Amino acid sequence: MLLKRLITYCLLLLIPSLAAAKIVFIAYSDGRHPNVHIMNDDGSNIQDVTFPPHRNGKPAWSPDGKRIAFLRDMPREPKAAQKAALFIINRDGSQEQQLTEGTALDGNCTWAPDGRRIAFGSNRNSGMEIYVIDIFTRAVQQLTHNPGLREWAAGPSWSPDGEYIAYRQASNQSGLTTIYVMRANGKRASPLVPYDNWYRYSPAWSPDSKSVLYVEALYGDEHAFQLLQTNVVIQKHGANDRQLLKIPTKKWLVNSACWMDNGKQVLIAAEERDAAHRHSDIYRYNLADGKITNLTNHGLDALSPHWIDDNVLSVTPQGKKKVLWGTLKHPRSE
Repeated sequence: MLLKRLITYCLLLLIPSLAAAKIVFIAYSDGRHPNVHIMNDDGSNIQDVTFPPHRNGKPAWSPDGKRIAFLRDMPREPKAAQKAALFIINRDGSQEQQLTEGTALDGNCTWAPDGRRIAFGSNRNSGMEIYVIDIFTRAVQQLTHNPGLREWAAGPSWSPDGEYIAYRQASNQSGLTTIYVMRANGKRASPLVPYDNWYRYSPAWSPDSKSVLYVEALYGDEHAFQLLQTNVVIQKHGANDRQLLKIPTKKWLVNSACWMDNGKQVLIAAEERDAAHRHSDIYRYNLADGKITNLTNHGLDALSPHWIDDNVLSVTPQGKKKVLWGTLKHPRSE
């Protein structure tokens, strides 16, 4: 009897942390507008953070779990270039703030560990480069400076120790992309992986700041530009140590990946190449045994997952509208 009570007590202690763990991601909650949502680690309790008619993307948790940074498509004149701005919002959907202005196309973002700065990609000075904005003063600093028209930098990821930023860098010669690492001040940029025949993107630092997770894609004939295969890779920083995740590489087309569970698992956004109604789902991959769990099998696109440690989410957002996924139409079926 005493043992039974002890087991029950231990299980009750686990419930708050499991329920509080959160993944932020993008999904088409009304079938046509991508918006920010959060869910538990097991895919349950999906809640809206932003709403239509806005089109939002690429969310990222702040280090303290209180806010989410994301990109929003902005209104533009007919035939004008696409533009997007950087926003932040509280995790309960309140106090939305626009951080960047103008006609630029701002891209993927990442928080500094101090929670005061955000690094992001932008074409505000012609080519796509990496910038940092102070969210309190709105001061912007350019970190990368690419000279060629085909050379650009995007998709930054700030290391948890604050020392480095990993990002996607394009080659002026081949147009291919690989993963670079630079100091957080923009100095001493160098390739984490040499250029070859693969396109590499979606870098994400491990919780211990020792490895970078990224996706690589191989294309076929340069004219048809057919996507042949995508891999998810873990690469040690400063060492030729590369781990290939055991995912269905011939079946999946991977969009992005990120760490979760303090480096024990990985979140992957991927779509099945031969599915009747192809859409992106979010999967959880266990590094210890390679087990794959589908978290968002709802029949519509779920993209750009980002995980936050449940220890910083002691309070679960309340009063948000839950998504009735079963009633939604697939965005590509219209």
